[in-house]
Amino acid sequence: MADRIARMAVIGLGTWGQNHCTAYADYHRSRLAVVCDMDEARARDTAQRFGCDYTARVEDVAANPDIDAVAIATPDFAHLEPALAVLRGGKHIIIEKPLAMDLDEARQIVEAGRAASVKGMTDFQNRWRPHYATIKRAIERGRLGDPVSGYAWLSDAIQVATGWLPWAARSGPHWFLMCHTMDLVRWFYANEPIEVYAAAYKGVLAERGIDTYDSVQALVRFEGGASCVFDSSWIIPDSSPNVIASGLFLQGTRGHLQYEANGQELRLAGADRFGYPGQSRRNPFGRLDNPFYEPMRYFVDCVLDGVEPAASLEDGYAVTAMLCATVQSIETGKPVPVRPRP
Repeated sequence: MADRIARMAVIGLGTWGQNHCTAYADYHRSRLAVVCDMDEARARDTAQRFGCDYTARVEDVAANPDIDAVAIATPDFAHLEPALAVLRGGKHIIIEKPLAMDLDEARQIVEAGRAASVKGMTDFQNRWRPHYATIKRAIERGRLGDPVSGYAWLSDAIQVATGWLPWAARSGPHWFLMCHTMDLVRWFYANEPIEVYAAAYKGVLAERGIDTYDSVQALVRFEGGASCVFDSSWIIPDSSPNVIASGLFLQGTRGHLQYEANGQELRLAGADRFGYPGQSRRNPFGRLDNPFYEPMRYFVDCVLDGVEPAASLEDGYAVTAMLCATVQSIETGKPVPVRPRP
């Protein structure tokens, strides 16, 4: 398929689904052919904006012989049905993180992908961010030695749960955020998780009618003896200059690494206010250069070039396994073993 253009479909047209649409419509190796959302008006409006077809039925996408690959960007809890449909239709697939919020659902998706013999990828987009790629290379070159311990945090301002996600009560800071850091550290350590001991706090969001955890901490032990504490919350005050707060400490047998990524590298004092502008989607020359588009383009390349994707469906399963053990540990107050392989 090296000389072909990948004909793409996107299912789920919320914020991140729109990013998928933008990436495939812009990339020279792909064409956005169909968009799909249960809100037919949203699907129609998106199709008009990108000049493609639309449908409100997942079955239409799965049965469409003109579609090569599908991006699934439905809410965290709603990946199983569209994933199985398009995999049974023989389509290559990229699924937004987390792969699933239930281990049996994650297993079903992995097994369906294997049965279909297609390219399957979980969109853990932080692997493509330059600083994290640099950290991975440093570890591979032995600059830290063997992993010993770590602390990884990723949190959002409260507006994400209260205003951005109408389905926040059906997810949480662990499913929405911690999946990123768990994937990164598992990738860095190159070892599988074996046990989780976790705790959580609930109250602030519940008082606002959003019945989910405010904050989650999980201590994960990995094969080889290393461990890492993962910390995510959804209640940073909106007065914070950044929507996202994140960073990483890693200790190895030969070195120590510290990275803080709070979006404060750029400070701008304008005539009316001071702030920390986020990275724009396009540079002044029109190119989409925000790193979160890279895994989408990479997936297209994998489809066309016959390459097995990094951040596979199996990687998605491993993170879901860690998070399911996290939830079980919170509920029981005890350490819980992890089943990282389907």
